[in-house]
Amino acid sequence: MTILITAASGNLGSEITKKLCANNGAVVGGVRSPMNVKKVADVEYVAFDYDDPSTYKAFLEKGDVDGVVLQAPPLDFDAFERLSPFINELKASNINRVVFISAYGVDHNDAAPLRRIELKLIEDGFDYTFVRPNFFMENFTSGFAVDVLEHKGIVLASSGDGKIAFVSIQDIAAVVLASLSEGGHVKKEYNLTGPEALSHGEIAQIISEKRGKDIPYISISGDELKAGAVENGLPESCADYLAMLYSIAEQGLMAELSNDVEIVLKRKPLAFGDIFTS
Repeated sequence: MTILITAASGNLGSEITKKLCANNGAVVGGVRSPMNVKKVADVEYVAFDYDDPSTYKAFLEKGDVDGVVLQAPPLDFDAFERLSPFINELKASNINRVVFISAYGVDHNDAAPLRRIELKLIEDGFDYTFVRPNFFMENFTSGFAVDVLEHKGIVLASSGDGKIAFVSIQDIAAVVLASLSEGGHVKKEYNLTGPEALSHGEIAQIISEKRGKDIPYISISGDELKAGAVENGLPESCADYLAMLYSIAEQGLMAELSNDVEIVLKRKPLAFGDIFTS
């Protein structure tokens, strides 16, 4: 089994490649700069950029491809326009099996960029599986929330008291692996959450208990979140996207639980306390 994975060096992409390799499959990771990647053993990395169609051919011709794990750049309002040429190239290359990493809730808004990608994959006749994770638990252990947590000793967000059904990237990656290695997952849509919905205040409380010291939650406005994100180097459009997601969470729209992780993996999803150990 040869699987191609885009954005293979990201937080989730790295976890997916590890699980695919552990399953004894051949994995080819598409990344912008193969020389600068923190490599996962046994993964072949090749240069790939959605914005550079000249990179498509070498990526798609790495053996007999059994499937593609498709990921959009994070926080990208232009994801549909960015991915569409590559999706067209997949179709032209007769590569039909695609697991698309979408996002929780996009099926409620056909104008959302990731939902437009889903609809294109459906309309173009791909053998798709849609994996729609909620916010990642690992944002607090290896993602964008770590810097504030480690350097300021706080949990910072603009979601107010809104609860989010956070999910672990370990569970997301396990669902991707199952979707590609087991039967019965073609044309399925999985909404992935953990076992409970937590506010950022409750997240701060769990972290405080794990560390044995007070880690307060500081609630800020969406404008303050955006300004801080831009100040730390995030492009303004991405900062707008991030503020929009937190606004949705503040309204309680990211709190609904799903049992899809348990349906696919035949076990309970990981809880926040399982992944944040210290």
